Amino acid sequence: MGIVMNFKEKQRHKQLVSERRALQDLSFSKIETSVLRYFERYLALIPTAGSTGKEMCAEFALEGFLLGSSMGRFGFYGEDMEKAFARSKPEFYALLDDFYDFWLFWGTEHESFDDLQETCRSYLYNWWVDGYEASLKRWRLKLH
Repeated sequence: MGIVMNFKEKQRHKQLVSERRALQDLSFSKIETSVLRYFERYLALIPTAGSTGKEMCAEFALEGFLLGSSMGRFGFYGEDMEKAFARSKPEFYALLDDFYDFWLFWGTEHESFDDLQETCRSYLYNWWVDGYEASLKRWRLKLH
């Protein structure tokens, strides 16, 4: 008799190891700078929830970064970044919808929230690209 393996468990273990390695390339100060650059004016509109907003932005930055880093291997094997992004579009846009809904929860009555969806999209895409490039670099250095 052979050993019975649970492939879902094995896949989840590999994903966790991959995510831990990817997060080694990320600094919290870079996330904080990015949050302030993209969302400073929106955070000022919701002063009672400013710290919650920053924390959620950081969490979504992590998710976008990890989503991009999971696509780095496709770039290593010759796919260009646009095709790799197209592979992750359903997950990316689900993440974007959640992020946008979070912001709408805090301030739907503000007129300055008009361009919020584009700001959220560019913020998440920036983190997706950072994750993709960091992962691609790790693959090229054979650190995956």
